[in-house]
Amino acid sequence: MANKLEMSTLQMDILDYLSKNKFVVPEYQRDYAWGLKECSQLWEDITAFFEGGGGGEATYQNPYFLGSVVIYPIKDKKHIVDGQQRTTTLMLLLKAMHAKLLRENNGKMQRLLDNIASCLWEIDGVTGEPNPTKPHLISHAISGDKHQILQNILEKGLDQDEEQDSSNYEKNYRYFCARLDEFTAEHPTTFHNLCLCVLHSCIVLSVECGGSASEDDRLEYALRVFNTLNTRGLPLNDTDIFKSVIFSSRSGQEREAFIEQWQELEQECEIDYLFRLCMHVLRARNGEKSREIGLRPFFYSKHRNLLKDGSIMQEIATMREYWYSSKVHSKRSHRAHQFYDVLWTLESGYWQFLDGAYFAYCQQKGKDYFEGLEEVLMRTCAHFLVYTISRHSGQIKDLVYNAYTSLYKTGSIDFKAESQEILQSVVTTQRSEYTFRTFFEAAQTKRLTKALLALNMYLKYPEQDTEVCDKPEIEHIFPKKWQTNYVKLDKKEANALVESIGNKILLEKPLNIKASNGYFDAKKPKYAKSKFLEAQDLAKLPQSDWLPNDIKARTEEIYQRLYAFFKEYAV
Repeated sequence: MANKLEMSTLQMDILDYLSKNKFVVPEYQRDYAWGLKECSQLWEDITAFFEGGGGGEATYQNPYFLGSVVIYPIKDKKHIVDGQQRTTTLMLLLKAMHAKLLRENNGKMQRLLDNIASCLWEIDGVTGEPNPTKPHLISHAISGDKHQILQNILEKGLDQDEEQDSSNYEKNYRYFCARLDEFTAEHPTTFHNLCLCVLHSCIVLSVECGGSASEDDRLEYALRVFNTLNTRGLPLNDTDIFKSVIFSSRSGQEREAFIEQWQELEQECEIDYLFRLCMHVLRARNGEKSREIGLRPFFYSKHRNLLKDGSIMQEIATMREYWYSSKVHSKRSHRAHQFYDVLWTLESGYWQFLDGAYFAYCQQKGKDYFEGLEEVLMRTCAHFLVYTISRHSGQIKDLVYNAYTSLYKTGSIDFKAESQEILQSVVTTQRSEYTFRTFFEAAQTKRLTKALLALNMYLKYPEQDTEVCDKPEIEHIFPKKWQTNYVKLDKKEANALVESIGNKILLEKPLNIKASNGYFDAKKPKYAKSKFLEAQDLAKLPQSDWLPNDIKARTEEIYQRLYAFFKEYAV
């Protein structure tokens, strides 16, 4: 019989949901994150619902919906994919209710006590006694180290001073104890009905993903269901799943060491991004040039062996060094940082995957990454810009795939690009002919203009600092708003000149604001204060006007400089 996936949905009141299930928070889940804000909202919602229905029959007929939970079974336990925060918080609330009922020592409340106990703990089949050492919720989440605190609270409550509380479990449990005391003081006759309201009139929609399929398939199915439902919980990252596989494949001290390593990564890095860098390194190494797939199918389905044997962590360490190491950053040359600055400005960030693969290749082969870095970056800049200017940016990914697979196959980078053909080609349509120059002059997007201005500046001024400001702005030398008696131009011609690249420079935002729509002679003192060398040189010009011929001459200068760069490095 073929393995089969099944999904069952069931509306359950809290009594049935908690008493008929034994829950596990899996290793890949994040730690318990709800704080007093969320608990306060839950408490206010429940009490408002209770008071609105008078705690009577109306609340049973029109129950309060707490949301959906997504679970999948492993043996006799239900692993929570979505709903960890709400389930844990409900357990803390019911434990606080149980503790208060015990203090009342009212024999008439035994049935209520027994019902709450059945939600919290296993019940002995012979004696009917609860076993507080066997709670219905256990957390295996490896992101935190407070799990024992939850078990202690569910078993014994809290006997420490508030100042000693160190976890959300303790703070939230104490919060519910205080709210229950206040509620009882204000409504001494309805506390027991409030407990009944929580048990019978608050409901969840339980979505269970089971069947005869494997544990991994059930988990994957549950994750798909969760993402489709788009519930109020935080979505699981792909790396949460990877973490679970790596952790489960280790034992003893290896697990402890892995937890420390992972927590350090979480604090210092974007782990999802490191895995994406690793994916491209592996694609490069394996000669994969096909369309990129998502992280989860790539690692969880296609390369799970790397997670299980732990070798992925060495790949992660390499990419962490590449992306986050201050030592690596400081060893990159000034010239390299200039071309990084240009690449960061571009729409496509795929250059990072080529650079990361090049770093990993050099590490693997014992080569000097820094020695050839400038040329790699210049070639990447050239190809990316030629394809972007000529409106072929959709093909940039393929250039990267070609480049990094060829590196691992032959030891040299081959983009297999048509950049030289693009530079020389003429595209004919029914209306007109288009050359690379035509596309260049029409390149008006803000990001592309910034990238071209930055590249021109670094080519003209190799000594230009790359850390002048975080976000330089585009300054129009000839103002966008001008008086017709200043220069005799028709509107169409004027707009084309004003927006041409020869009329634009990079400038710090405060200086750009001050320069505003002033004319050239008034702008020169502002340019002189800039840390951009090109602006400083403009300030030194003896002329008092910046006229159409100046714009045309500078446009030609920039085009020729960039075209020569593309001819040399887009190879």
